[in-house]
Amino acid sequence: MPSYMTIYVGGAKFIPARIVIVLLLVPALTELFQRSRWLRASDFFVCAASAWMLAAVLETDQGWSSAAALILEFSGGYFVARAYFFGRRGLEAFVRVLKPVTAGIVAVAVLEHLTQHNVVAALMGLPSTGYEYRYGLLRATSTFPHAILYGSFCAVAGAVFLYSERSFFGRSLYCGLCLFGCVLAMSSAPLMAFGIVLSVYCYDQLLLGCRWRWHALVASLFTLLGVVFLVANKPISWIVANLTLDPATGYFRVATWESAGYYIDLSPYVGYGFGSYASPDDFFGNASVDSVWLTLALRFGIPLVVFILLANITAFLPSRRTASIPYYHDAYMSNMRTAFTLGLTMFMFVGLTVHYWNNSWILWGIWIGIRASLKEESVAVVENPVLYRQGMASIDRDLTVGQATRGFHASR
Repeated sequence: MPSYMTIYVGGAKFIPARIVIVLLLVPALTELFQRSRWLRASDFFVCAASAWMLAAVLETDQGWSSAAALILEFSGGYFVARAYFFGRRGLEAFVRVLKPVTAGIVAVAVLEHLTQHNVVAALMGLPSTGYEYRYGLLRATSTFPHAILYGSFCAVAGAVFLYSERSFFGRSLYCGLCLFGCVLAMSSAPLMAFGIVLSVYCYDQLLLGCRWRWHALVASLFTLLGVVFLVANKPISWIVANLTLDPATGYFRVATWESAGYYIDLSPYVGYGFGSYASPDDFFGNASVDSVWLTLALRFGIPLVVFILLANITAFLPSRRTASIPYYHDAYMSNMRTAFTLGLTMFMFVGLTVHYWNNSWILWGIWIGIRASLKEESVAVVENPVLYRQGMASIDRDLTVGQATRGFHASR
């Protein structure tokens, strides 16, 4: 749903996704604390990130309500996904719904290009937020606050469809749809992210069965980054500058990184909250900070960046026992682990050039939560297969009873 749809409840502002999270959060936490579930390291880091956001903002300004909204969206999305998208049936349900959702979101972007208007806003009687153009073409936003956020969704959804679809036609259809969505956004980072996803998929299929392929890929990546850091005077700025189609936006982001780095160094632990941190004469200090990592550090300090980064990494980093054995019994779940790992790395990658907020910020938490549940499932199978089977049988019984109950009420 569009994030510009807002509802006020007792003075608090809610977008549709926040309402859903509030309704599901307590049942989700109850589900996670069942005996059949296992907590993961990413759970701790998400909780630590939430606690740090609240503590840091209370030390800097009175923007605690904005911080509370960020905590609800990110952590709430994470724990709801952790609870409900667990096991094969949960993942299949997620992918089954993701297909028409993605098609609908891309269809809205197509209508934007055809009409040159925000179709959803016009239908709901809401004011349009305006448009950006690149090379004379409109940059579609669909139901997202910005074109790059819409394009990022298409890129990570494409990673899921590459691995979830069993037929060549299905992969071509849904991945082609996602690529088309990235093109409609006319944004550099999502297009590059989709190219990376497709390249990794081809690499994976080419070396399928070679267990060393991921170690080789990671080693190559770190080697490339090592060369950049050794050769370039300002390696991060060089990477950011080369992620864009338009050189002007690249240079702007380089200047933004240099300016933000200066102010982060002045308050590295708790940041500046949601208030101003630069003098009115400092253009880049008051300009848009186009990086989620910089924005988090400026608002809440470097520790929050560390917690968020570790939440992502620990959600997919294999444990010693699961890394030492072949992936067990279910090729579909193995594919989903790869798909959501790719999605998380793309969230982190694109985050170098854009700040996530509203539905994109929630989606990031959801993707981390799903990947953590996939890791929980693989660890459970390896460490305690009997207890795992009992837990999954209980979940299947609950689902079956729920479906039978719905059928009974429908027949009545």
